[in-house]
This record gives sequence, C-alpha cells and structure tokens, in this order.
Amino acid sequence: MTREKRVFVYTIIIGFLTHAFRMTNTMICSDSTNYLKSIGVSWVISLGRILLPTVEKIRGTVELPFLIGTICLVLIGCAAVFIVRLFPIQENLFLVIIAWILVANPVVTSIFAYMYTADGYMISLLFSVLAAYLCLKKKGLAGILLGGLCLAVSLGFYQAFLSVTIIIMLFYLFRMLYTSEYDMKEIGKMTGRCLLSGVTGIAVYAIGVMIVWKAGGHQAASYMGMDSAGGTEIHGLLQAVIDCYVDFARFYIVRWELNRYNLMNILMFLLTLITWLVLVTKRKLWRMPARVVLMALVFPLLPIVCHLFEFVSAGVSYTSTSMEYSLALVYLLLVIMWSDMRLYVFAQNHKNGMEKSEDSRETADIAGRFRWTELQYWKRHYLSMLSIVLLLCISFHFTVIANRSYYNMNNANTKVEMLLNRLVMRMEMTEGYHEDMEVAIYGSCYETPEYVPAAPMMSGVVSNIFLTQDNEYIRMMNHYLSTSYGRADFEMKCQIAATEEFAMMEPWPSENSIKIINGTMVLYLSDTDVDQYLPQEE
Repeated sequence: MTREKRVFVYTIIIGFLTHAFRMTNTMICSDSTNYLKSIGVSWVISLGRILLPTVEKIRGTVELPFLIGTICLVLIGCAAVFIVRLFPIQENLFLVIIAWILVANPVVTSIFAYMYTADGYMISLLFSVLAAYLCLKKKGLAGILLGGLCLAVSLGFYQAFLSVTIIIMLFYLFRMLYTSEYDMKEIGKMTGRCLLSGVTGIAVYAIGVMIVWKAGGHQAASYMGMDSAGGTEIHGLLQAVIDCYVDFARFYIVRWELNRYNLMNILMFLLTLITWLVLVTKRKLWRMPARVVLMALVFPLLPIVCHLFEFVSAGVSYTSTSMEYSLALVYLLLVIMWSDMRLYVFAQNHKNGMEKSEDSRETADIAGRFRWTELQYWKRHYLSMLSIVLLLCISFHFTVIANRSYYNMNNANTKVEMLLNRLVMRMEMTEGYHEDMEVAIYGSCYETPEYVPAAPMMSGVVSNIFLTQDNEYIRMMNHYLSTSYGRADFEMKCQIAATEEFAMMEPWPSENSIKIINGTMVLYLSDTDVDQYLPQEE
C-alpha cells in the first residue's frame, strides 16, 4: 500500500475512534440554536463565507452528525494525502502521527461542536492544503493560478484556513533551505511563486465577495470588526503582533498551569529546536550562514502566520480554537525534520558502503525499519525515538481531550433538556396557557462554562447550562418539545416589565417565576439585564 493510501486509511480509522461519540449523538451548542433549520445564508454571506451556503444544497438543512462527521473525516484524509505528497515522509509511525494530529487535534474537536457547518469548514481546509500543493508542485504559471484559485475557494468557505496554506508553504521553504540540492536562486523563485499565488487567490476572493454582496444586497457584518477591516494604525499593528504571540502561547500553554498538556507542548518545542540544531550540525549548514539565519527567522514568524487576522481589524479575537487549525500543523515540523534526518543518515551510510540492500522498495521504507530489540539502535536514535514517543503521547491526548469535550457537551445538552422540560411543564400548568402563545423571557439560567481541563478553550464544548438569550430558549423549546412559541419583542417586554404583576415576580425556580401578563407567558429566570426593560429615570 502506498504511503498516500496508508495515511488516508490511518486518518479515517483514527478519526472514527476519536469522534465516534460526537458523530453518533445530536448535540447543540449556543450558536447552533440559531441554525436548527438552516445555517443562515444572509449571515454567513455577510461574514464573507460566500460559498458556505452551497453545502446545504448538497446535504440539506438538517444537522446530520454521522453523515457530516464522515464527510469531514474523508476531507481531512484527503488533506493528509496532499501534505504527505509534499514531504518525503514514508515511515508508518510518522504517517500515523500525521494522520492523528490532523484529525484529532482540538481545533477539529471545537469545529465538531458546530457540526451544522463542520463539513463546509473542512472543505475549506482541503482547498487550503490543495492551494499550497498545486503552487509548490505544479510547475509554471498553471501551478500559481490553480493554487490561487483553490485558495480563493478555501476563503469562500472559511477565511481562517488562509494560515494553513501559508504554514505549509513556509515549512516547504524551510525544508528547501536545509536541503543542499536547492540553491538560493531556486528558493527565491519558489518564494516568489508562493507570494504571487497567495496574492492571486486573495484578489479573486475579494472580487468574488464584492460581486456576491452587490448582487444580493449584502454588506460586511460588524462581527469581530469585519466592517472596519483595513483601518488599523501603526499602534494597532504593534498591538496585533503582541496579540499574535499571546494567542500562540495560549494554545500550547493553557491557563499557565503545570499540567501534562502544557509540559508535552514545551518538550515538543524544545525537541524541535534541538532537532533543528542537530540537522544544521550534521549537514554542516553552519558553512552557509545565510541559510541558517533564514531558517531561524521561521520560528518567530510562526505566531504571526498562524494569527494573520489579528492584523485585519482590532475587533478580531481568537477566543476559541475554531480559527487556529494552522497551530496543529506546527507539530508536523518535528516529523518533517526527523523524516529528512533519517533519510539523510541512511543515504550517507549507503554512500559509504555501511548499509546495502537489494530491496527495491522506496528508500525511506528501508531507512525506516525499526530494530526495537537492539539496544545499540536506541542509543544511536534516542532523540528521534523520544520525538516519536512524545508526538504519539500528544496525539493520544488529543483523542482524550476530544472525548472529554464531547462528554461535557452531552452533559450540557442533558441539563438544558431537563431545564426546558421543567419550564414547559410549569408553563402548561399556568391558567390561560396555549402552545403557540408568545413568550417573554427575562434573564437566564446560564452558568459559567467549565471547559475541559488541560486543553485549549473550545467554545461550544461546555459542561454546564449554556443558553443565555431568550431566543435561544424559545428555539430550543420548539425544537426539543415540539411547541410553537413566539417571541415577545422588546417593546412588549418593556410594557410587561412596567406592570405591578411583574414587580411581584421572583427568579426561577420560585412559584411565581412564571405567569401570564397581558396575554403573554412571562418567564423570570434571573435579574440579569432586566434593567434594560424597566422605565428609565430622567
């Protein structure tokens, strides 16, 4: 079986083992209460995700966890194939690590919290990888244009995967710098190709957005400062650089605690640096200081590349992992360097007559034969073995994080269902009740979410009641309990809040927390934000 087929199969198998619980259960987060029947065409187009609504035309408007999850795993598997084609990675353990990291990392888990749109996001991922692959591997102008077109498609589904394309290109150029067969002129030309392809893709996407917005009467949403993009001043740019480094650290060192997740990530970065130094030494790259300096510049560039949208607008904030898939690719740099290192050592030994083989299989397969029973092998390859073991531990911990997250999310959904049942039962016992009446909800039963310990903060994956808005409560009641409640508007809620009957109400679960006022069912859940409906003193 070829390495492409192997990494694809590994991705599918590990993906099912990691995400099976999520794929076989219906779970709703706060955001998905807005998209119980549709992903909201107008809203996502205003966000610039002009191609995302096409997903509904293929698989419908209903969230189908198993179907969507399976589609996502196949898409991630295809992305893994193109990544493996870019780098000469042959050894089975390395392929397993690549598949595991790509399909089980916390960004995928976070996106699966929003299963109603996860397949669209993963289409974006695949095209972002394909954009890099075509630009780097297909020669001539065709590679530049096709890569740019794929990047435009990726941006049309979800803009955050732009950083994935750049990271892959950056790692490819990094590898060219430590590979003697490429001279600086070739590296310069490849850098130019990457820049030209990227500019082409962004330009095509920008033109496409303008056309779609003009035709449909849309405009940029104010969400995360998208409507103010491009207005950042010098002071804002400096702050954006700082924010890039803070957000980068926040993903790998969560809550600044000493735990195994943080410790493994610190060891990963340390081993990456050591591996790079060993590579520079073994290949005698210190004789070419320009290359060493350029390679060294890659490391401080990573936080900026991974958080490019910090520069788009001051309103952009990486508050969850959904925008940060490129951070998961950072783990692959260690795999890429060790794979090249082992191939280099094998080639040197073979050249010197120290290793000979009549095996006609690929060179990397020969180099990758593990002699686990030989102590001498462990002594000679302790750094690579340590890196492999560490990356396997990190990968396995990703699977643990995913399942703990899904358990917590399922727990949150159970709590919400129980709360909604109690509320509706009390409503039905109120004299004058009917199932299609308008409902006015004040406050909420929201509790501070308890995210998974020792993991990046993943929005949508919580362990407590997560509904905060009255429209969320009403949508969930209608969805789960087959009711048809309407929502009282702001003016009606102000009128009700001014009555003496409302003034006598007490927060849930007291007996008078639910009553009918002016023909409207009133639920007084808490005093949170109630002041906005009360008469204002002049």
